[in-house]
Amino acid sequence: MLTDAKIKGLKPPEAGQAEHPDTLVPGLRVRIGRSGAKVFILRKRVSGKVRTITLGRYHERRFALAEARRKARLLISDIEAGADPKLPSQRRGMKGVATIENLSRDYLKAKAHLRSIEEVRRIFDRYILPAIGGRMAEALTRADVTALVDAIERPTMARAVAAQLSSFYTWAMPRLPNLPVNPCRDAGKPAKAPSRDRVLADWELKLLWQALADEASAFGPAVRLLILSLQRRAEVFEADKSEFDQAARLWTIPARRAKNDQTHLVPLTPAMVTELDQLAAWTGNGALVPAQGENPKHAAMSGFSKAWGRVRTRVAELAAEQGLDVPAPFTMHDLRRTGATGMQRLGVALEVTEAVLNHRSGSRAGIVGVYQRHDFAAEKRAALSRWSDHVSKVVACAG
Repeated sequence: MLTDAKIKGLKPPEAGQAEHPDTLVPGLRVRIGRSGAKVFILRKRVSGKVRTITLGRYHERRFALAEARRKARLLISDIEAGADPKLPSQRRGMKGVATIENLSRDYLKAKAHLRSIEEVRRIFDRYILPAIGGRMAEALTRADVTALVDAIERPTMARAVAAQLSSFYTWAMPRLPNLPVNPCRDAGKPAKAPSRDRVLADWELKLLWQALADEASAFGPAVRLLILSLQRRAEVFEADKSEFDQAARLWTIPARRAKNDQTHLVPLTPAMVTELDQLAAWTGNGALVPAQGENPKHAAMSGFSKAWGRVRTRVAELAAEQGLDVPAPFTMHDLRRTGATGMQRLGVALEVTEAVLNHRSGSRAGIVGVYQRHDFAAEKRAALSRWSDHVSKVVACAG
């Protein structure tokens, strides 16, 4: 029987290749060539013919014996269920097995133009590939899909995973001639996430502002800018310094970064300028929020979850120190809802609030959206100034 120690100790043959079978998983072998490279293969009869399927190169940390056995067992199960391990691309001389993981590489390349491609990649890397990446795409059933999404606790993420997997199979089906139907079509549907209506009270907003003051990094100013501007999290944390015009006191969010694909102009209030000064928005080039990670696409968001967790913990500590109830959990998107609700309380017209938020719904949807071309520039500046003044009073008030 193969062991990792035995594999590590294998010596290359003087000529050709040598194969060493595993007695625990029938058909699994380690092949070693003259160069010393060790590759896991699976030899299995498919449609009356014996095929050799390459599983991957041996690596003691990334792809050791346990992972090779797991992958081999999945493939054996799917083959015996009638799936064909051969990828359509192999007709052109390419190597590979028709697993979800292998097909997903071409799928993600085909979808590289999407504005949301990084989120699609994240969903595949975190939820789909670890669970079913080794399965052959033609063998996945609606029960498998249902089990996958049922295991995800957050309803919002479960629905996102189900949607991305369904999109993948819509793309893959023309490339999988033996797959009769998209397995996501009749799978169990994730529960719909309850609509959120969390709005922070003024005292909660004050505690949050105090907690952000304890953040030494750029995270504090960035979240305060989010509170004051009411823009989306990604629009703030992925902003580039070139978007900010100090002289005109204007922030231009380009269409490629706006959720509705339309350029959005955000007037800058003095309070926002204060936060931008801390972020050095007017000097140099590049990301507004300093990069901390190795991957530039994720650098602005590096450590985001940990920082937000620290802030919320600090809010709870401040509440306890002041004899207040610990605030109910709130998300960063709840801050945007808090500002929108606050503007309504301050008497800002609904259409102006929606213009600030860059919404294309409600009063700005349908035929009104077609014929209403007023940009609300002056009204947005006045509304944001009113909201900034309100936040300043809340933060400064005693008690």
